Parts: sequence; C-alpha cells; structure tokens
Amino acid sequence: MTAALDHRFGPFDGGVWLNCAHQGPLPHPARDAALDAVAAKVTPAVMTDESFTDVPARLRGALARLIGASADDVLLANSTSYTLNVVAQGLSWRAGDEVVCVDGDFPATVVPWRALENKGVRIKLIGDGDARIDAHTVAAAIGPRTRVVCLSWVFSFFGHAVDIASIARATRERDVWCVINASQAIGARPLDVGGLDIDALACCGFKWLCGPYATGFGWLRPDLRAQLDYPQPHWLRAQSARGLNRALDYTLPDETAASAFDVFCNANFFNFAPLAAAVEMLGDIGIERIAAHDQQLIDELIESLNRSKYKVLSPRSGDQRSTLVYLSHQDPAANERVAQGLKQRRVSIAQREGRLRVAPHLYNSSNDITRLTEALSELG
Repeated sequence: MTAALDHRFGPFDGGVWLNCAHQGPLPHPARDAALDAVAAKVTPAVMTDESFTDVPARLRGALARLIGASADDVLLANSTSYTLNVVAQGLSWRAGDEVVCVDGDFPATVVPWRALENKGVRIKLIGDGDARIDAHTVAAAIGPRTRVVCLSWVFSFFGHAVDIASIARATRERDVWCVINASQAIGARPLDVGGLDIDALACCGFKWLCGPYATGFGWLRPDLRAQLDYPQPHWLRAQSARGLNRALDYTLPDETAASAFDVFCNANFFNFAPLAAAVEMLGDIGIERIAAHDQQLIDELIESLNRSKYKVLSPRSGDQRSTLVYLSHQDPAANERVAQGLKQRRVSIAQREGRLRVAPHLYNSSNDITRLTEALSELG
C-alpha cells in the first residue's frame, strides 16, 4: 500500500482528486502564504517596502533551485503562454523563416507562433497527429530556414513524454533554437537544465507545482536572451535597484538577466508568495521522491485496471510514460457515461478528446487508486 507522500493538502471532503494535470491543489504552506498576503493588504501597515523585491526574489530562487538553474536565467510569468510569447515576439524574423511544432501538441505550444504568419513565417506541424515524435523525426523536419523547434515535454492529450535531451541535441547540431513547454512535467519529473541543450523553457505554476492559477515561469539561456527584443518597461522594474523612496527617476536600469522579461507587477503577493511556498515545499520533499511516488501509483492503476472493460492508451512503461494516464472503455462511446459516473462518485479525473485522463500526484494514495478502479469496474 502506498501512502500519500505528504498530507499537507485538502481537506478533499470525501472526494478524490486525480486531476493534477488540470489543477494542482494548493498545499497548506501555500494556502497560509496566500492568507498572509491577504492579511497584509487588509492591514497595509505591515507591508514593507522590501517585500516588493523580496517576494519575486524568493520565488525566482526557489524555481531556479528546482530546475538546476541560475536565478539570473529565470523569468516570472503568469502562464506558459507568456514565456512562449516572449520568445516568439522577441526574436527577429524574416519572410520564409520556419518554426517546427508538433501536430497534436497542446494549443498553447503552437498558437504563439501562429501570430508570426503575418510576417511570412511558416509554421510546420510534424508527426501523425498523435504527438509521437523523436529526435530523428525532429532532425528530418529541420530545413535551411528553420529557426525554432517548439514542443511539449509531456503531451497533454496523449500522456506520453518525449526525450527532450536527444531532441535538443539534434536542434543544437543544426543551429536551431529549442523551446520546451514543460507544464505537464515540472513538479512531477526531475529536471536539470544545466545538462540539456534546450534554449528556453516555459511552465505554468498551477498544475504539478501546486500553485495558484495565473502563475508561471520561464527559463532562458543567456545566448538566446541576448537575441530577444521584447521590452517590458514598468515602474517596479525601474525601482527594484533603487528602492521605493526614489520614485522620481525615469531611467531604466541596464539589465541582462531574465528578470528584464518578467511579467508586469512581479511583486504579485497574492499569487507569487503562495507559489514560492509550494515550490519550496516540493523542493524540500525532493522531486525524485515525488516522481517515484507518482509512478508507483500509476503502476498500481495499470495493474488493477479491469482489462476486460478498459484499455490503457498512453505508454504503460518506459521513459515515454508520464504522470498522465489515458484510459478508454472498450467501447469509446461509453467514456462520457463513465466520466459522469465518476463525478457522481466524487472521483475527479478529466475527459479530454473523448478519453479518460487520470493524473495522480504526491497527495494521492493507494486508497485513491483503488476507489477509482473499483468505480470504473462498477461503471463498466
């Protein structure tokens, strides 16, 4: 029996949340940080000038430690799309340039590049629509005008992971920028950006990092960052080096760090303070431990699934298996009825493109998996 790895979540009031790929629940330290931020706004005398720099600095540091990065290379965002747009809109483009994306990838990974089509940039979709690609597929798709390859580490609609290390090597050998959407992986899979040839990484904060909605971050390799022209001049950025007491200064600091691309109002107390607490908590537990726990629950799910009634659609083992498990009734037309039956039994999963998606995380236990599989058998 696998116990929950951490009990500082909930209460779930008798329900089972197996839908972290949609929303990760706030852990108690993050909840407390959010309440502290609200209390400070209710009684603003307790809000110090230093907090306007301390809050973003704390979050940036926590995120950097989580992915093995320098804090100078981390930007604070409000979504995955924000970082992708920093890169897409920040690079210079010429008519005929090309961006390679994956057919079947999550729209957030593709849509930011579509805005470049009015500049004559071609968006090339590769694969067969099931997002099953590898480094050879990517390498074969790169042409003389390819500037960027952008794809997800874990694909939201199919549940399998790609080998971003080999894909990044293929792009580096061909002098093409490699941009990764890691929203369905970071927090559930270990990552050390220092050992990879990727050039940019984008992630939201409200899934596997268990932070609030409208949060995210990005990582930018310095040589890519030097190519970006995406100015984000705002008052707090100008004051961060001078302090709030010197407000009548209209000059922008000469910044080379990724913080120059932060989303406006990076002292986002209500969102960034709880996200920092959540990220620190995951880091203290250890992402390797969390990944092993989550994979053990997936093993239990696959082993206990009634195969006469259901089949596993996502990878069942190996490096391509992620923390997103896609299932289907043997009669796919029954999936809608099954999803509704699970909802009535207060077992929360997701239904995506007509399939059933299960996404357990560190707050789940064997009891949750048993409750799911027993309900599936009853509904089958």
